[in-house]
Amino acid sequence: MELYQLRTFLIVAEEKGITRAAKRLFTTPPSISAHIKMLEDEWNVTLFRRTARGMEITEKGELLRQKAQATLLAAQDLSNHATQLGEFLMGSLRVGLNSSAIFLRVPQIIEDLQEHQPGVELRLINRDSAKALEDLNDGSLDAGFIFGLPEDKTITTIWLDNTELAIAAPKEWEGQMAEGDWQAVSQLQWISSDNYCSFQAITDRLFQDRGLRYRQLLLTNDDRTKIDLIGSGLGVSLVERTDAEAAMAAGDVFIWPTEPITCDLFFAHQTSRGQDPLIRALKAIVMDVWEVEAEASAGSSSSSIRRIDRAS
Repeated sequence: MELYQLRTFLIVAEEKGITRAAKRLFTTPPSISAHIKMLEDEWNVTLFRRTARGMEITEKGELLRQKAQATLLAAQDLSNHATQLGEFLMGSLRVGLNSSAIFLRVPQIIEDLQEHQPGVELRLINRDSAKALEDLNDGSLDAGFIFGLPEDKTITTIWLDNTELAIAAPKEWEGQMAEGDWQAVSQLQWISSDNYCSFQAITDRLFQDRGLRYRQLLLTNDDRTKIDLIGSGLGVSLVERTDAEAAMAAGDVFIWPTEPITCDLFFAHQTSRGQDPLIRALKAIVMDVWEVEAEASAGSSSSSIRRIDRAS
């Protein structure tokens, strides 16, 4: 018994005729008759009686028609389910977070992922940008958020936004810094990073552009640690404005007023994994949540052009 034979059986029962069934199935009457005979021989049951009005289904044929209809529906349901499984992604991705989950819109990303790709699970890992790039290269991370466009061409980046930065200082320093200029600020104790950090590169450039050198007190790569050290009165640092404002609201830090300072935020993954279905699914949702246009995802060099266009 084949599914196409069951389909023929049902159509003949509906049309009550071989010729009409053949037209509906785009085949010939002899083929229809052959299908019915095969079923009758296999089941050892007479399915139809020939009458002046056409093919009349027998009582046993009617019972089998109901079973045949249920079988075809079940087969179609199975086929649909198999198709859905083929499109249904399952797996886990390790994603590096270089800032707070709220700032990176992670709750919305997870919500959209659960709606559109419920089989994809995210494992969120806190990583500064330098460590995230290192872990992307050695496979410890599948994707991640980073500040600054990396020079590493094995990493594909998607530009997301310009992040506003701020120079944060201990609250008790507000008086002495309020009237100070860059020359005076360069003499303060600065909390810096000891490896690649876009914030550090921006800090260096801010002083280099003014022909100044600044005093480095200590090194740390963790932004939360920087905020804590600033709040403890140990030094000054360039940090995310949202972090600085939260600490300022708590009465721990003071934000030194300057011209706007920004840094680009990117979503990144290994270029070699660009066609990975899990990576593609997550990337599409990240881009949708951040409202990034498709052409911004072509890779490091294209992202750089995109960044310049958005900044201009």
